[in-house]
Amino acid sequence: MSSLLLYAGCKLSRKKSKLAYVRWALPDFPRPLGEGKGEGAKILGLVVLFLFFPGRLLAQEPLRAGTIFSATQAPLWAAKEGRFFEKYGIKNLEVIQFSGGQPVTRALIGGDIQISTTGGAAVVNTRLKGADTVIIARTVGVFPYTLYVSKDIRDASELKGKRLAVSTVGGSGYVAMQYALRRLGLDPDKDVAMLQVGDFGTRLASLASGTVQGTLLLPPFTLGARELGLRSLYDLVGSGIQYPINQITTRQSFIKSQRETVKNFLKGLVAGLARFRTDREFGVKVLGQNLRETDPKILQETYDF
Repeated sequence: MSSLLLYAGCKLSRKKSKLAYVRWALPDFPRPLGEGKGEGAKILGLVVLFLFFPGRLLAQEPLRAGTIFSATQAPLWAAKEGRFFEKYGIKNLEVIQFSGGQPVTRALIGGDIQISTTGGAAVVNTRLKGADTVIIARTVGVFPYTLYVSKDIRDASELKGKRLAVSTVGGSGYVAMQYALRRLGLDPDKDVAMLQVGDFGTRLASLASGTVQGTLLLPPFTLGARELGLRSLYDLVGSGIQYPINQITTRQSFIKSQRETVKNFLKGLVAGLARFRTDREFGVKVLGQNLRETDPKILQETYDF
């Protein structure tokens, strides 16, 4: 049908100027008297608009990026706050927050978002199952966690038979917990029960109340855990293991159709990360706004992390 419409446009343009049809298609150009009254005229107007002004329509579609509530998302926050995405031509970015890497990855596969700034194990697993997800950059290459336990637990052996909290079973935090337990000489499948509890704040509250006896935390929640008298049992950051827990992920189909958009997103992200790392005042401000935290001590520790 499109070929017929294009042919019709060519035939009509012999009788009337192309400018008349451009005016006819664009709402901010005056409509020539007597034109555009039929359905065929409306369709032809849309065809001309696509041909001569494709950006006019494409600009209406936002670029949606999925993220989580975590200090590991600082590069994204800094790039948005510093307007670096806009600098590289991305003026319609929408950032959508999810509860963890698995729901973010499901949204990516389902087409609800086009880029993910997290995902970890979930991204790798979906790729192994046949999805066209692809990691294009890595922002955090270690487990950024510390295992905190109840006040009365003195060593790893006392965790046997206890309940530990993770965000989602099968997610990056779950993998990190398995690794930590094995390094402590425990069998994660037999010695403990791992419960799917939720985000860092919810897990810290569960640990403080005694609902669970251990969980993985990162700043600013680690400071809160220490203030509550909870014990640090194992530091995964210092373990030296390399793991792509936080990365930029998209789909091969999106790269194929929107290659320049993907490149410009990465340019903006890198610029934001550079500003965050070199401008402490700006970095602390970004963390405070996005973590909804005002305590200077907590923010400074989070920035240093």
